[in-house]
Amino acid sequence: MIDRQRVAGILLVLGAGLAAAGSFQRTFSTVYRGYGQDLTISTTLWVTTSDPVDGPPDQPAFYAAGWPVIVSALVMAVAVAVMARERIAFVGRPLAVGGAGALAGIVFFYVAQVRRQEEIIASGRTGNVQDEVHYLGGLYLLVVGAIIGLVGAALAQQRYQRQEQEPEQEDEVVVHQLDSDDDTPPFGLVIPNDDEQQETR
Repeated sequence: MIDRQRVAGILLVLGAGLAAAGSFQRTFSTVYRGYGQDLTISTTLWVTTSDPVDGPPDQPAFYAAGWPVIVSALVMAVAVAVMARERIAFVGRPLAVGGAGALAGIVFFYVAQVRRQEEIIASGRTGNVQDEVHYLGGLYLLVVGAIIGLVGAALAQQRYQRQEQEPEQEDEVVVHQLDSDDDTPPFGLVIPNDDEQQETR
């Protein structure tokens, strides 16, 4: 039988790890054309960088969500550690929901902002200028991590009822009486009647 609580813990840790790793990877890049040389600005949840390097200096990300993602991932990890202890497992379940829910909210809000950025770039295209937005690996890691975390939090909410093992019945001696046999004395010993004892006197 599959231990759902263990599966929930694995999924929560995996989701938190993927999201934390994705926060340090490039999530999307914007390619600006028409400046003689294409300018590519890539962003993570922490910082933006430009290529070539003589472009705009590195600066904090427009939608800086690094710390919120890391904090949410830590809450999920703490929830798994708490749920591993039976006495306080009831505390870990809401922690798991809170951490996974916060992570999902942050990630999907970030994705919405990136989509909005893409729409703005698309609406500003004129003539031969074809600016583009590219989704990168960090964004996919964030989305996958958030979804896995939500699944793990949902599994963690299920209560696990232990089946009580019924004690095995001890072998008992069973006596079957086939026929009524008044002539057979107990223990196989013949006990003389009182009348017989009086005649022998």
